[in-house]
Amino acid sequence: MGFGTGHNAAAHAIQSHLHTSTQVEAVTQDILELIPGTLHPLLQSGYHGMLSKFPSIYHVLYDWTHQSRVVRYVSSELIEKIGWTVRKKMMEIFTKVNPTRIITTHPFGLMVCPSAYQCLPTVAVVTDYELHPIWLTKTPNVLCTPKKLISPMQTDQIQWQTGITLHETGIPIRATFYQPIDKKSAREKLGLKPNPPVVLIMGGGTGMGPLEQLVSELRPLIDVQFIVLTGNNINLYHRLKSKYTYDHIQIEGFRSDMEYWMAAADLLVTKPGGITVSEAIAKQLPMFLFEAFPGQEEANQQYLIKNRVAFLTRPATIRVQIEKFFSYTRKNGKFEDRFQALLSQDATTQIVEQTLQLPIPKETTIQV
Repeated sequence: MGFGTGHNAAAHAIQSHLHTSTQVEAVTQDILELIPGTLHPLLQSGYHGMLSKFPSIYHVLYDWTHQSRVVRYVSSELIEKIGWTVRKKMMEIFTKVNPTRIITTHPFGLMVCPSAYQCLPTVAVVTDYELHPIWLTKTPNVLCTPKKLISPMQTDQIQWQTGITLHETGIPIRATFYQPIDKKSAREKLGLKPNPPVVLIMGGGTGMGPLEQLVSELRPLIDVQFIVLTGNNINLYHRLKSKYTYDHIQIEGFRSDMEYWMAAADLLVTKPGGITVSEAIAKQLPMFLFEAFPGQEEANQQYLIKNRVAFLTRPATIRVQIEKFFSYTRKNGKFEDRFQALLSQDATTQIVEQTLQLPIPKETTIQV
């Protein structure tokens, strides 16, 4: 079960591994799709609207749930209570599918799970580089975490306090990102020049952030190939396409072959979404990060900077930073060594193994 784009991408990666490597049938479900149509767009626009227009308010709410056990309890109870419409539809799906185990990539998955199925073994998969305490509100049997996020002492403490089994699996992404793709062949496939450095610029699936300002600042760097990915933001795509008709600036909309673009690139300029940066880690692609949203994206940003695979940037400084970056890599080589401890090529395998090892209660009868 997922909840929105990034969480769903992780869920589909796990589902794909189950289909290709086991005889187990897996069904994915986006919880957002179960919310009544009149509320679904309001929730989406409300979330993105708050983040873009009132980030400080979201930051306060996020911190409250992070720091206060009382606020987390009230929040989880509220989610469970207002989730009755979702729970009713989920009950219909569960009755049809008859699941034996539940994997969720968002904490809401366990909160809105029908009570009749809460006896089933559960696995929760963290998809950002922070363990928000709300994951521990409705405890799963197994909690899968990113690499190098929690110390052994913290792991022991959480397991002792909650009874959860923690596994450092890494964040699951599509297996294609861990398949080796030669930079030269990737550039040939994508129609890029073989020698000039390649910089990807993206703002997630919705093309968020100061992409126009970034491109404007970078236009004078004619010795670098810039690929600007606008995602599903059609207006931004047409605006940039008409404005920047230069050989070294290429405007692209949504692409489903990101593993090739990342393999072809030398640097990624992006917002620090959990799945996007995990894909970049898999490709050992250094990152410049801009305008992290409060909460998860700030946590992702701190994690990447701490592990020295990313740097902060903004329109006013990006041109100088990119010039210095390529000057540094020409003299000192690549950044591959910094990524080694963060790689999680077997994340989906470990998650699937942990899931299938959980025993199904023999004497439990699902009361529908």
